[in-house]
Amino acid sequence: MKYLATLALVLLMSLGAVAQEESAVELKNQGNEALRAKNYKGALELFEKSIAAWGEEEMDAAMVYNTATSARKIKNYEKAQKYYQDSKSLGYKADVSTYYIASSLKSMGKNEEMEKVLLAGVEEFGTSKYVGHMKKMLAGYYVKESNALYTEGQEILNSRVDGNRDQWDAIKAKAKIVLDEATNIAKKALEYDAANKNAQAILTGIENFLKS
Repeated sequence: MKYLATLALVLLMSLGAVAQEESAVELKNQGNEALRAKNYKGALELFEKSIAAWGEEEMDAAMVYNTATSARKIKNYEKAQKYYQDSKSLGYKADVSTYYIASSLKSMGKNEEMEKVLLAGVEEFGTSKYVGHMKKMLAGYYVKESNALYTEGQEILNSRVDGNRDQWDAIKAKAKIVLDEATNIAKKALEYDAANKNAQAILTGIENFLKS
């Protein structure tokens, strides 16, 4: 009798594991349906429940990617970053996942982290069609940084007061340090996007300022 009771317990545990697996798969399928219907909030909730119920089986990498996409669509960038990172770790659409990791970081204002992700992505995925998007995002970031310094340099130069000519050399020297940094960053932007008109305009503006 003890043997039969043990056998029944093992069978119940096995059936429970199968039911759990079926539940996770069913949740995933419902999530896919919600995603196709553009119910991104619902899809995210279903995918996360599926992930939580998945058990020890190898994770469905495509579902993790879809979880990230669902989060991105509803602008939950923290979760989007997390799940795109998981997708990349699982080797699923690693280039696209890297781009969206950077995009999520940008949306959260984590620009330094974004820059690191993009620089690594450009090196790692040099042949991917998404590397062009990564380079443009990098260039846009550098243009923004360069423009801020360009504005700061202008403000320093414009701080000169008539009649204080003895301070002019010091003001120009201080402005030049800032404008030189702006120049270097604008040139970095052009390294990743040679046709970037904003970077070109900044360089032209700095050159004219330094000549005046």
